[in-house]
Amino acid sequence: MRPVLLSIDVGTHSLRSAFVSLEGHILACDEEPLLIWKTASTMEFCSDNIWEALVTSVNRLTAEHPLNQEDIKGIGIDTTYSLVLLDEQMQPVHLPGSHRANTFGWMDSRASQQAAIIASEYPGLFAHAGSRISAKSNSSKLLWLFQSAPETWQAATCILDLYDYVTWKLTGCVTRTPTSTSHIFTRDAAAKLNIDIEERFNGESLEIGAAVGGGLCKSAADQLNLKQGTPVATGIIDAYGGTLATILADNHQKSLQPLDCITRRVSFIGGTSSNYVTFSKDTLTCNGADGPYPSVLEGYSLIYARQTAAGAFIDHIITSHPAYSSIYDIAVSLGIGVHEYLNQILYELAGNNRSEYAKDVSKLTANLHMLPYFDSPEVDQPQRGMITGLSLDKSHQSLSVLYLASIQALALDARYQLEKLKKSGYDFELLIPTGGLAKNQLLLTEHINILNMPAAIPEERESMLLSGAITGSVAAGIYSSIEGAMRAMSRYHDIIKPNQQLFDFYEAKYDTFMKMQKCQQSWE
Repeated sequence: MRPVLLSIDVGTHSLRSAFVSLEGHILACDEEPLLIWKTASTMEFCSDNIWEALVTSVNRLTAEHPLNQEDIKGIGIDTTYSLVLLDEQMQPVHLPGSHRANTFGWMDSRASQQAAIIASEYPGLFAHAGSRISAKSNSSKLLWLFQSAPETWQAATCILDLYDYVTWKLTGCVTRTPTSTSHIFTRDAAAKLNIDIEERFNGESLEIGAAVGGGLCKSAADQLNLKQGTPVATGIIDAYGGTLATILADNHQKSLQPLDCITRRVSFIGGTSSNYVTFSKDTLTCNGADGPYPSVLEGYSLIYARQTAAGAFIDHIITSHPAYSSIYDIAVSLGIGVHEYLNQILYELAGNNRSEYAKDVSKLTANLHMLPYFDSPEVDQPQRGMITGLSLDKSHQSLSVLYLASIQALALDARYQLEKLKKSGYDFELLIPTGGLAKNQLLLTEHINILNMPAAIPEERESMLLSGAITGSVAAGIYSSIEGAMRAMSRYHDIIKPNQQLFDFYEAKYDTFMKMQKCQQSWE
């Protein structure tokens, strides 16, 4: 095998490892499930399990796709926005009530009271937090831990973002990047909240894509059967990494796009949660969005509009329906996914060939409307989930139309959030979709039509794995900068334009969506 980069992507339900070419093509991939403990308000992981999954996945990848150790030129990592608790010996400190979990998952919202206190009493306290503080923010979780679990707090003498934990396991070096919680939770914030946190944030500060220490340490090299000293890049949050892997894409190998084209694009990272990320040269804030944050691209800041439950919301709609069990059995018997089978039913309902997307599919929800806020409400967004137009129908067809309505609800909410960004001064004209949800052609088409925005389809759809290759290539010295790696490794192959015949229909749907929001707000 020719020279490759090893990319590690730690997701919500699984860890993936991949070999990626220096030109940005994923050559081989492996996946290993992760343990997760989830309730309505908590999400917890075990850092030891994550490391074990990494070792298992990389060893299986190298066994199935043999290569010389010298062929792996660099290693890059992205992970979810999660927080690991360790003691003085760098051993796990279990979360209250758990015998294994020591990691706050990104969707954990138990700190809702702390987020409300910060929002009301200390607005703008956290650096780069804009106008938004969330129960899911690591800052809120740390305040919860300090106030609600003092024994756990005392034991947790080292607190690491998950991507910093993974690089520590790989290199033996504790590092922090500009996006790490240690840089957001400043000394000023700690003093105002009266939290003794600075010693828990020890570590060397490095830029994203910087080489960590002496590379792969002996212990990790032995476990992974890789070469000691292989360059390892600092880690990155998955949505940020996925954005860097797509936002500068061109339709050929040598990108000629000027860098400022990123201010006219928005990255759609669709998964269990979804993020819409865009850039600006000015630090423009927007109520309800997360940011702006300084980016790795000098002179530009980025901001996130988030849907904390996207794929999770769709799955909830599907699995809670009486027809789900039989739908699942049929999909398995056909050897396809549940979403794909539901898409087939929708095409049949609309009288269309499933290979052609026609306007009649979208209009199946003419009398069915949703607000997708089924997750715990944010401090600045108290809306909850809402559906109007239900009936007693328990058929496969009724589930399919509910599924379509959930897809449209997410796209309508995306339009709502992106319009707020535009009012705050952001300007974009091209959508770049990636992630698991974006592989669903029906969902992607609904987004393009509802946003009334063309989409550039990335050549490499696994952008999180590509992001690890981008950072790993810079750490290895293959490319001199993140921008250079982005230009060399990121491309799109097609542009899909919105169907203007559906414009009036979606305008009516969006009008209903906004009226539902205002109606619900009036009940408060």
